[in-house]
Amino acid sequence: MASTQQSNAIIELDQCQKYFPVTAGSILKKVVGQVKAVDGVSFKIKEGETYSLVGESGCGKTTTAKMVLQVESPTGGNIRFNGNDMATFTRDQRKEYRSSIQAVFQDPWSSLNPRMKVGPIIMEPLVANVNLQKGEIKEKTEQLLNDVGLHTFQKDYYPHEFSGGQRQRIAIARALSLQPKVIVLDEPVSALDVSIRAQIMNLLKQLQDQYGVSYLLIAHQLATVRYMSHNVGVMYLGKMVEEAPTRELFTNPMHPYTKALISASLPSHPDSQREDFVLTGEVPSPLNPPTGCSFHPRCPFVMDKCSVDEPELVDQGEGHITACHLF
Repeated sequence: MASTQQSNAIIELDQCQKYFPVTAGSILKKVVGQVKAVDGVSFKIKEGETYSLVGESGCGKTTTAKMVLQVESPTGGNIRFNGNDMATFTRDQRKEYRSSIQAVFQDPWSSLNPRMKVGPIIMEPLVANVNLQKGEIKEKTEQLLNDVGLHTFQKDYYPHEFSGGQRQRIAIARALSLQPKVIVLDEPVSALDVSIRAQIMNLLKQLQDQYGVSYLLIAHQLATVRYMSHNVGVMYLGKMVEEAPTRELFTNPMHPYTKALISASLPSHPDSQREDFVLTGEVPSPLNPPTGCSFHPRCPFVMDKCSVDEPELVDQGEGHITACHLF
């Protein structure tokens, strides 16, 4: 697990919402409801640190990442970059922001142009955004290849000539080319062989120390989250239900949903003693979420007020907050 350091927030989400309209009718479409993909999520990504979002599929992790990448615009709330509200950004500020936020996706094969050689793939962001001489771009490309553990002569190869782990290294090099302040890692190792995952995770941590870059990590595998993260946010049905420093979250999970996620993951050691915690039922529809606490239909500790009153995030100390009537 990474060590926590005191630093400033690069990106801060404040009560961010993303609602998608649901329409009916083939010609005269009528809005009949809203899918609340993200519903009032707040967190900070600090300088040189990794913040992870975890939760089941459909909980809103990827939509949150898309808002950070400006692929989606928030329906409500705001996002601040270096303390400035992005809603007030000028055109030049938005361009600067897009250069400062890059992404590495789950499948390196689909994110690399098969018709381009590796050199031009890595150079592309530099050519589009930075006024550099041809020799400077070539030098920068070779440096990036070395930084991610590849050889400089491989810049003349095509993506299909590399293994999956090598292609992910190329994607990381491209993301680093503009020296961004934040990289969004969307399941960066889940498509790779188990033997390669540790290499890529170690590389990402090494590059974080070298470049001082921050990561927003979207992941299902809690082992990856535990190894790479400084802070973790747990999402359920578009809401943040728990947040804590990594060591605190894994040693003292409070929310029943967090306990269930940890119980379902592989233990960090074969002899570890853990409480078995199995969830029943399915995730409710975000089109028609339950009243009160959205987790109450599946919670083994449900109380009468859980179906009526929505719990607020409450500080439990040590940077640990949770939204549960048990606390």
